[in-house]
Amino acid sequence: MKISKILMALLVAVVITSSNIVSSTMARYTDVYSGGDAALIAKWNLGARGEDDIDGEFYNKGFTFDLFNGQSIKPMDFGEKSFTFRGGGSDVAMTYDVKMNAADLMQLTTAETKATIATEAGQDVFAPFIFKITAEISDGATDTVPTVFSPYTGSSPYYGTGWFRPKDVTADEDGYFSIFSGTPNFSAGSNDEVTITVYWQWNTSYYINDTNIAAVTAPHVVPADPSTEIAGRYLPYYQDAYDEYYGPGGLLDRYNAAANAVEDYLAVHGSPNADGTWPPHDIAADTPCTLSDAEHFAQYHGLILAANEALTACQTSLLAAYDDYDTFAVNALQARESVKVLFRVSGEQVAPQ
Repeated sequence: MKISKILMALLVAVVITSSNIVSSTMARYTDVYSGGDAALIAKWNLGARGEDDIDGEFYNKGFTFDLFNGQSIKPMDFGEKSFTFRGGGSDVAMTYDVKMNAADLMQLTTAETKATIATEAGQDVFAPFIFKITAEISDGATDTVPTVFSPYTGSSPYYGTGWFRPKDVTADEDGYFSIFSGTPNFSAGSNDEVTITVYWQWNTSYYINDTNIAAVTAPHVVPADPSTEIAGRYLPYYQDAYDEYYGPGGLLDRYNAAANAVEDYLAVHGSPNADGTWPPHDIAADTPCTLSDAEHFAQYHGLILAANEALTACQTSLLAAYDDYDTFAVNALQARESVKVLFRVSGEQVAPQ
């Protein structure tokens, strides 16, 4: 007898709500076969388990995969989660696939609603998540480990890092894309297990250059940095911007110095009159100031200009850009009823020869 194709799919969803992040497991599978003798129907046992499921248990209809550990997500958060699937000793060889859907983590701005980033209006903002996916196969496996895809070529700054932005991936009409390159398979009778680990970050350094604002245009292009080694208070990419702003001699110190210079000048020379003259005054005991009105105004305007330039440098800094981008993204995501990241494991019988 001829055994018709057997299909199975498991679907797991990670749901981000406006106040917190929870996971739900959704699954369904379809077995399609025919034959008058049930003993001749090939065993089909594709199953999967999340790392939070019971050790050693594999499920045919769904598995637990809480990517974000049920926690609220904020800028610069990061984590990882794994799930495992296997052919389960099925009588038939099968190809398999894992597809991801991150359609909800795309553009947050619209034609009508744009963002202002570091004082520059009309900017687009994406949910600034990046992902890296790895695949491993069990020790002593008879089959080969699947190759994880990359959406990038050698010309991309992200090529070879393993990390990708959902916005750079070509998905199908339902928002799904395969995480594999090629078509991996389990051979007939295989009990090999494949473990997929999904690493994620909220990392705005991967998105901020797309704004083309002054803070990130040459020679200030920001290198995307996925490092999670925290030596200071923040992730390295943000720490650099923070130190540039708040560090000794940084942008804030320079602004404060410029603002104090204006105050000190006015404390000594007084304020100009409404008629455009400068009032007579002493610069020390019984020592009248000999500067003319024009000289006073030239010095005063120079100090004001320096203070304004220092203020603009703060407002257009990389730190301000990161904070504006993240604030818009947080508010946009919180305004949604839910935001989902989906993974679907599927298997398909290899046609008999």
